[in-house]
Amino acid sequence: MLRGFCLFCLGAVVSIQPVLSCDVSDDTNFPRSAALAKSTSRPLLLAFIGADWSISSLKLDREVFDQAEFTDNSKYNFLLCKLHFYQTQERSPEIVRQNEELATKYRVQEFPTVVVLTPDGREIGRLGYIPGGVKAFAAAVNAIVAKSRQQEQH
Repeated sequence: MLRGFCLFCLGAVVSIQPVLSCDVSDDTNFPRSAALAKSTSRPLLLAFIGADWSISSLKLDREVFDQAEFTDNSKYNFLLCKLHFYQTQERSPEIVRQNEELATKYRVQEFPTVVVLTPDGREIGRLGYIPGGVKAFAAAVNAIVAKSRQQEQH
């Protein structure tokens, strides 16, 4: 009975997590992330990373995506969809297929590549690893988003 209560409490804690925070879990579900970006009118970052074989991917993941500050919606108004390309970890065939199809669609040639999409799914820019942590990376993303909005107004 105690075990059941503990599982119930864990489920309650997980279910009350903020819905709009950046999803920084491994192998994110792209269709869910795209739908959330559209419904909340927020840019979507598709992060193609190979953290177990690419030093730059590992740095981007640890210095930016894994930082609590990055998930602060009051500072950064975008969503993250991490697409891992592991060489040493097992993944489900569905996730492998999803990630490979997206890498082909967006013509990803190097890792890491972060494709910045509008809420409706249009590509507006790309980034790689940027030294300087969350603030430097977020500033670069915000510059891409601002430039895109300026172009739309003209």
